[in-house]
Amino acid sequence: MHGGDSGIGRKRSGDRPRSLSGARLQRLLDAANVLERDGFGIKVAQLPCGTILKLFRRKRRVSSAAWRPYAQRFVRNAAHLAGAGIPTVQVRAFFQCAPAARHVVAYRPLAGDVLRERLARGEPVDWSRLAVFMAHLHRQGIYFRSLHSGNIVCLPGGAFGLIDIADLYVCRRPLGTLRRGRNLRPMLRDPLLQALRERQAFGGFLDAYRREAGFGSLRSEVFSRLAWRQWRRAGAQSSSSAIGGWSGSGAVSGRR
Repeated sequence: MHGGDSGIGRKRSGDRPRSLSGARLQRLLDAANVLERDGFGIKVAQLPCGTILKLFRRKRRVSSAAWRPYAQRFVRNAAHLAGAGIPTVQVRAFFQCAPAARHVVAYRPLAGDVLRERLARGEPVDWSRLAVFMAHLHRQGIYFRSLHSGNIVCLPGGAFGLIDIADLYVCRRPLGTLRRGRNLRPMLRDPLLQALRERQAFGGFLDAYRREAGFGSLRSEVFSRLAWRQWRRAGAQSSSSAIGGWSGSGAVSGRR
């Protein structure tokens, strides 16, 4: 082995897993820095070379994951996003470790700061640019049910990318108005995105989204009503209880 990742760094095409023995998986994990674990074991680890290992287990006996594993969805979604020009992780290898009852995806991480971490440090975020990014995803037919601050990466230069992409669905056409409005829900419920619960800030976010989406007047009105409905359902409050405010440049401080 070299750096604890023999064979991991050679990129393979396709989304069918290679077999990985339990002993080899254990050697890889012994050499890695554990980034995340739960009661069932290691979930994410980083090899000395920087490659990330993400371990997937089937959570329920009867589940769609039986014939379409989440790891396979992750691999396919990464390929689709890359093809659409949307920054995301670079998959290097895909394994199935039967003895451990795990699928394993090895990938290169996306350079930048996770939005959640940036907000926790109190650094500013360009919300209007984030709205443009979201509209671009929807125009590409991408519906990411877990679109929150933990899965959005702030890239050098101010652009955004996506990580933890197993819970992402790709449609053949741009998303419909109803689904676009519904996709605001995870962001509005995110405690670290409370800046968007301030009326003026959310209004500016929607304005930037609508401009990028290129809606006609009727569809723009329908989308706005759906979006404000999601805002109210998320328990949004007036500016007195929100974090930050909306500036002319679209930058809002994430400091609590």
